[in-house]
Amino acid sequence: MNSSITIVTAFFDIGRGNWTSDKGFSPHLERTSDTYINYFKNLSELDNDMVIFTSCDLKPKIEKIRNGKRTVVIPLDINKKFQHIKNRISQIQRNDEFRNKLETRQLINPEYWSSDYVLVCNLKTYFVNKAIELNLVNNNMVAWVDFGYCRNAQVIDGLSRWNYRFDVNKVNLFTVKKGLTVKTLHQVFDHMINNRSYIIGGAIVATQNKWKEFYELVCQCQMTTLKNNIVDDDQGIFIMCYHYKPQLIKLNHLGKNQWFNLFKLYGRNDFVSFSRRLKVTLIGK
Repeated sequence: MNSSITIVTAFFDIGRGNWTSDKGFSPHLERTSDTYINYFKNLSELDNDMVIFTSCDLKPKIEKIRNGKRTVVIPLDINKKFQHIKNRISQIQRNDEFRNKLETRQLINPEYWSSDYVLVCNLKTYFVNKAIELNLVNNNMVAWVDFGYCRNAQVIDGLSRWNYRFDVNKVNLFTVKKGLTVKTLHQVFDHMINNRSYIIGGAIVATQNKWKEFYELVCQCQMTTLKNNIVDDDQGIFIMCYHYKPQLIKLNHLGKNQWFNLFKLYGRNDFVSFSRRLKVTLIGK
């Protein structure tokens, strides 16, 4: 195994192109399949090995974008495979007891009404571990990076290969807000219900062994959430993970509300990146 990082990601069209403002949706929610494909072209500039899960129809298009770089594209029908979980999510989202816990302003957020959205957000650790299980990962370090994380070419900060030295003894998560404290499960659910953003879902980095441990923890947290008749996207689940096993997790700060600073701060093992991280540590942004 070499010192590079294998990137695992996935894309499934859940119909966001139809989430238009003329239908009453918040304008920032509308993103077509082509929008995501164009975002991915920026991430695809990296020479890192990639494993990508998607629908059968998008497989050729994604392979063409990677243009011969080391890539495995795995077709999957998530609606068929995870229909029972999707039904359970939808059942909770329609439940008045759950909806009455939410502030009215939160009801527009897709984690509270789109079962497709909640499902795909909660499959990230599944995809990474499936890639490991299928022996598709040739590096010790594995990263989940959202398919649409790089919304412009500047996000990868000029990188050609990503090989930052992350803590190998931790699951590396990334935050956009400091001060996360969760002493009780009630506090975790409070963060979920009020949609508070601390940990982003767009990137996770760990060794293959730590990914296996993290996957088990995530599954436990997802089951706990469903049993309490609550649903949330990955951000809320990761807060619960931090509550149950803080010793497993390292929180790497990206700066206040700086969701797309991953490669700028944690892309290179050089003085410039170190200076940027130091600045964020000292002044928070």
